[in-house]
Amino acid sequence: MSYQVNSGSFYKDRLNKKVSGVCAGLALGNNLPIWSVRLGALAALFVFPVATLLAYFVAAMVLPARYY
Repeated sequence: MSYQVNSGSFYKDRLNKKVSGVCAGLALGNNLPIWSVRLGALAALFVFPVATLLAYFVAAMVLPARYY
């Protein structure tokens, strides 16, 4: 039986963080480039500012931290 620990998991990445590590953790958990998730978050901030800030704040408080 094999297990994948980080497949689809959401964590805050404390090593590659800029603000709280939410974007870096989402990128690493989904095998995406970190810059692309940060760019998407920035674009979402301009289109949906209140929803994006609220989602980021909740994610920063709820997601567990991980040192990859």
